[in-house]
Parts: sequence; C-alpha cells; structure tokens
Amino acid sequence: MKLQVTPDIQLSPLAATDADDVTEHLQDHEVSRYTLLIPHPYPLELAHEWIASHAEDVERHGHETIWAIREATGRMIGVVELAPGGHARTHCAEIGYWLAKPFWNRGIMTAVVGFVVELGFREFGLCRITAPIFVVNTGSARVLAKAGFHVEAPALRKAYQRDGQFFDARLYAILRDEPARTSLQDPKAAKSGFDRT
Repeated sequence: MKLQVTPDIQLSPLAATDADDVTEHLQDHEVSRYTLLIPHPYPLELAHEWIASHAEDVERHGHETIWAIREATGRMIGVVELAPGGHARTHCAEIGYWLAKPFWNRGIMTAVVGFVVELGFREFGLCRITAPIFVVNTGSARVLAKAGFHVEAPALRKAYQRDGQFFDARLYAILRDEPARTSLQDPKAAKSGFDRT
C-alpha cells in the first residue's frame, strides 16, 4: 500500500529490493551520525537483515510501523518510523527518520513527519508522539518545530553516546488535540484523509 504525501513523495513498506539504496545512502556519515542504532560504515548484509526484521513488527502491531520514503519514480530516499509504546503506553509512539543527503533542505522531511503524525493520530488512535534528538541536530529540530512539536525536555545531559563521544539530547512531543501540525501536507491528501493507492 502506498501513501501519497505530496505529488512527488510517497510512503510505502520497505522491500528487499531497497537494500542497495539503504546501503548507498547510509555510507554518508552525515546521514547516520545523529542516530543511535545505525553503524558507519553500513554493510549491505545488515540492510537485508534490517528490512526482513520488520515483517515481525507488522504482525505484532497489525499495521506498518516503518515506511520507505520514495520519489515519484519509486526510488527509496529515506525512512520514517512510528514505533509504538508498550504496555501502559499503547497510546504513545516515537517517531524517527532519516533522509539521503541530496534531498535535504527541500521540505520533504517536514511534509513526511506531518503526514505520519496525522496517520498516527487518525488511523492508529495515538494520543502522544515523541521525538528525542541530539541537541546538536539542528536540522531535525527545525523539522519537528515546523511540524508542530514542542520541546518538553530541552537538555538531557550526556544522554547519548556515539562514536566515543557523549551528547546531550532534547525531547520533543506533540499531542493529538493540539492545533494543525503543518501547512506542507499535500492539500488533496489532507482533504480526503489519506490517499492510498
């Protein structure tokens, strides 16, 4: 199932054929350096294992929790994940994402985050979505602010460790009953809910 975010950007499940693109994009350390679980360099075999592992997530949750971000041609250019909370936190989820560097600064990720937030609230019944990031990740901070997230914890000191260094973290969150999240969502999709093809 494909979800149309804008006329040029769509979301769909990860496929085994995406492994080469995942590996290529993640060779750029600029893409992975502010993530916790993506190693650098990134081997092709890990991409295959990672993609295959998400079939279990769909079975467990009853719906997709991670999507490939694709150009109109269908080529995979990034990933967005909405990871559900467990036990007493089933009304919550955490959003995470990465985008290949050639596609930065085009408003793509802001549109994708806004779209997935709406999907979580309207389709999955979520009440709260959080996004913890590295404080130094100013690009991600801009995306979240534009998508309507608020800072709840401005500086979690030395919360992350990456490449032998400690980093402060910042926690963003958005609630279902807050005002409209973004003006960059495709108007057709916003009007009709979600355009599935």
